[in-house]
Amino acid sequence: MSEKNVNISNTPSFISIIMLLLLGFSFALVLVFNRVATENGIPFIPLVFWQSFGAAIILSFISFIYGVSPLNISNLRVYVVTGLLNLTIPYLIFTFVAPKVPSSILSIGLSLIPVTTYGLALITRLDTFRLLRIFGILIGLFGVLFIILPEASLPSSDMTPWVILGFLAPLSYALNTICVAMLTPPNGNSVQFAAGLTIVGAVSMMIVMVITDQWWIFTDNFKTKGEISLLCAMANNALAFYLIFELIKRAGPVYFSMVNYLATLVGIGIGFIYFNDTLSVWVWVSLILISLSLILVNIITPDKN
Repeated sequence: MSEKNVNISNTPSFISIIMLLLLGFSFALVLVFNRVATENGIPFIPLVFWQSFGAAIILSFISFIYGVSPLNISNLRVYVVTGLLNLTIPYLIFTFVAPKVPSSILSIGLSLIPVTTYGLALITRLDTFRLLRIFGILIGLFGVLFIILPEASLPSSDMTPWVILGFLAPLSYALNTICVAMLTPPNGNSVQFAAGLTIVGAVSMMIVMVITDQWWIFTDNFKTKGEISLLCAMANNALAFYLIFELIKRAGPVYFSMVNYLATLVGIGIGFIYFNDTLSVWVWVSLILISLSLILVNIITPDKN
């Protein structure tokens, strides 16, 4: 099987655009569900485990319905690589760094994922330089920076090492995107890959729980806000991980990475509606720039049509 099975420059279809929008909302909802769950007493490491475990059950059930096994030994390296790069490593980094660094600084790191992904794609020769696409990606980056830079200065120079460590999480996400493109077969089952990823993620987070001795189980018959939020997060994770594989297969990793800009904007909108956060003029400027960015990335050039 060829390592480079997914063309990073696939032409985005209408379905790909819908998937990108759904995934943007799904990524933003992750932050909402995690915030509600942690505010209601669920520790973060068990929270990640239960999200992975619940998503694994849902995706495994769907796999059986379609007559495929949720795990395939021939795809084991895909499960391990994506489970570690897309779930275990970045979540642990954020857990360790979050108390030491302002969240706005970490948001800058996440906004660098599309640019990093495109750079890695050029290095691995999965894509060629296309001025219009990179221009769109950079406009999206500026759009995100309009939101987070006004409050993103470091309070102390002592935070610098933690910021560098925190930026390894976005690098992990970008590497995962490239690995999915290189390792997954073009006719692979996205539900099966997502199930394998969540199974590996659940097992690895179980090991982390044992090492850190952090435990939590459902005790209130699924009636509290925290437990209800966790159940919603399980279903949301199942959808998100499926869409990750399917969208990369359909449109390529660079196009998929644009979801980070969309998720940032949607997350702010949800915060405004649900948590009564206030929006400044910077956010509205960001909305215009990110919208322009998505248009430029979706433009089909004649040679690709």
